[in-house]
Amino acid sequence: MAVTDDKKFTKAEVYAILERAKGKTLGEVDSSHQFNRTKKSDKITGIAGDVIEQSVFGYQRDSKQECDIEIDGVLTELKTTGVRIPKSKLKSVKNLKGEAYNKYLRAKEGMSITGVTFEPNIQTDFSTSHFWEKSERLLIVFYEYKSHCVVPASHYAQFPIVDYCYNTFSDEEIAKLRHDWEIVRDYLLKIYTTYPDSENRNRSLEGFTHKLRPNLLLIELVPAFKCKVNGSYQKPRYKLKQTFVDYIVRGHFNKSRLKNEIALQEPFSSFTQLDNRCRALSMLYKGKTLGELKVMLGIDNDSKNIASRCVIQMFGTNCKKLNQITDFTKVGIVAKTVTITPSGKNTEDTKLKHIDFEEWADRDTDFENSDIYTYFCEHSFLCPIFCEHNPQDKSQTTFEGFKRFAFDEYFIEHEVRRTWEDSRKLIHNNELEWEYAYDKKGHKCKNKSGSYKGAPNFPKSSEYNVFFRGGANCSNEKMRTECVNGIRMIPQFFWLKGSYITEKLKEISYI
Repeated sequence: MAVTDDKKFTKAEVYAILERAKGKTLGEVDSSHQFNRTKKSDKITGIAGDVIEQSVFGYQRDSKQECDIEIDGVLTELKTTGVRIPKSKLKSVKNLKGEAYNKYLRAKEGMSITGVTFEPNIQTDFSTSHFWEKSERLLIVFYEYKSHCVVPASHYAQFPIVDYCYNTFSDEEIAKLRHDWEIVRDYLLKIYTTYPDSENRNRSLEGFTHKLRPNLLLIELVPAFKCKVNGSYQKPRYKLKQTFVDYIVRGHFNKSRLKNEIALQEPFSSFTQLDNRCRALSMLYKGKTLGELKVMLGIDNDSKNIASRCVIQMFGTNCKKLNQITDFTKVGIVAKTVTITPSGKNTEDTKLKHIDFEEWADRDTDFENSDIYTYFCEHSFLCPIFCEHNPQDKSQTTFEGFKRFAFDEYFIEHEVRRTWEDSRKLIHNNELEWEYAYDKKGHKCKNKSGSYKGAPNFPKSSEYNVFFRGGANCSNEKMRTECVNGIRMIPQFFWLKGSYITEKLKEISYI
């Protein structure tokens, strides 16, 4: 594979080009007038990448499954991706500039790599695949998406280019990427062998991206493989998960991340390896009480969240929370210690993610492009299970083992979508109301601060498996920093209903 002369650069030339662009907006560097297209239509995808390719580097974009440029004779893929300050961190960055500001930047979305190859031949070797050719060496240009809602393409002209990096993957990351790719390859080979005729084959492939999702660590397949209105089939692309891209972004802008990184002593390159590790730990510790585990694992008797602390020590790491383990966060694993009764009850509701209301207020945002859809597609749960035999004596609580689950297509398309649609309807129709809490005598309940208790009429746990709830224990006026439809409230989060988790865990065998 070779590139044309206009796509050949030295590393010195690349750095000089990008240093000149750094700090300028996409509109300021748009010498090829890409933003003129937005005068006819504001629904243009990939305009930031077009500006970097055609205006900054000066070559024409093409749709070939080949690397974009050559740097010192080495084929390299050029990627342009958005970063932004999370809404929850806006106060933290006030009056900050430069590196002090940039270390709070996070990935706006995942990173599309290339289309999944179906025909004429399914690629069988990872090292020569289009996917690896286009991801082995990445030149990533970061622009700051200075908005927390979806904006038209013309608004991208205001977004500044903040930095760039040359990215290669570690051996551990390559192992994960290879295994993910091979899962996709093996599935396609099986379908193509079983169904030689295209009609039956395509019917069998519908929904395969959802089937494979629970087994993929770093890769997401989007969009779904499905038949379009005209009879042709929508084919997916390989995309690096947002959780993984966020790991790359944080590593670039916050150099201290590597120093503070918490990794497992035994890394895993597949969910099968992780399951095997969990199974080995279960064989060692299953049936042991918290009292026994504290002694075996050398844990101080005064430690808080003793069950979680025991699991952290089982994995041989040194951190305060399970979800600080990098091996989990970059693949989207939510580690949650669950304590049940002998009958399998008592699972608490689980707080998941802060809600960005600007996106929800945007009428043009599709569910498949929403933050909540991405979250539930990319995340799975790893649950160390403990059984509480005596509520009065926690030391008698026993470790039972591990269970793991991902959210299936039905749950996302029905439960998550219902919460998404019903809450947006309240906002768009201006039907959001404040609901006060009343005591048994019909009087409004008050907080310790003197303000009346209450909450907006968003989806509640009484009717929804995915629901809204504040992220604080009290709701005084000072803490009501969110405002939607003129109603002030404390920051709202997605929560997962405890009873759903309980029933889900009952369906799943221990690893």
